[in-house]
Amino acid sequence: MNGKAASILVAKLLLSIGLLALVLAKVDLASIFEVLLKADPWLVVLWYALVSANTALVAWRWEILSPGLSYGTALKYTWIGIFFGHVLPGSIAGDIAKGVSLALNDNSARSGLAASIVADKVVGLAALILLFDLACVVVYLLYGDDYVQIRHLAVIALVLSLAGMIAGVVAVIFAARGESATTDGGAGLVVRAVQSLAGASKFYSKKPALLLRAFAISSASHVLNMAAMYISFRALRVDAGMLVAAIVYPVLSVMLLIPISISGIGVRDATLAVLFALFGLPAASGVALSWLALFATVPNVAIGGAIQLWEMYRKR
Repeated sequence: MNGKAASILVAKLLLSIGLLALVLAKVDLASIFEVLLKADPWLVVLWYALVSANTALVAWRWEILSPGLSYGTALKYTWIGIFFGHVLPGSIAGDIAKGVSLALNDNSARSGLAASIVADKVVGLAALILLFDLACVVVYLLYGDDYVQIRHLAVIALVLSLAGMIAGVVAVIFAARGESATTDGGAGLVVRAVQSLAGASKFYSKKPALLLRAFAISSASHVLNMAAMYISFRALRVDAGMLVAAIVYPVLSVMLLIPISISGIGVRDATLAVLFALFGLPAASGVALSWLALFATVPNVAIGGAIQLWEMYRKR
């Protein structure tokens, strides 16, 4: 790890600690542990099982977008990507790491690999943003009269997400015109991003059916995560239904896209505490859910780390 990457990692770690400390300054620690002690262990296990099952859907989406990739290989390197996504700085570190690892281990998989990873990320993000916008609309229509603050937040979030979607569409259109426009600007982050979009746009311009299938799988993945969120409510005895889960999940997921913390620590806690408070639910339950949600990622991270260690051992 170079000096810049180490500095980013330290900054994210400090920010995670700072956000977590801020949350604990506002929420009683004893109340959080009380919620955790009352949790239904069987429902927690079911919740964790759904989180792990979602990995199978994510791998399937990548396999669809990369026809030359077997499902077993896609699942294997999806786990590796999850592992690196939690230990390396940067919001797309896991995607880059799984692509690099696969390219180093299998020369035949290099064809279209970068395009498939970019398309996989874009399709998943598109489905998430669509659900996020729907959540904002539902919040505005159903809760706006009772919670004026929520109405204002919903409008702001909707406007920002729509602006982001428009910017994304413009970037894709610009990239689809060809890579020539990107070759004169150096090797900056924006240029590389446009080049990646250009490659993906060119690769999938004649394969819209693959994108539609991937989008359907991505939508199913997000619905499964909403169900897991609802089960987490039941596990922690939170008095909220599926509608609240369908709102909380996309909002939390969008917040976790911001690469400012380690494994979402601090950001997840603060977001859930605020969302629960806005919906009249105990903030302590939100923080307790955040802590259990962090542990829900452990099985996939452990599997990915074990696979990566085995690959290193096998090479030696």
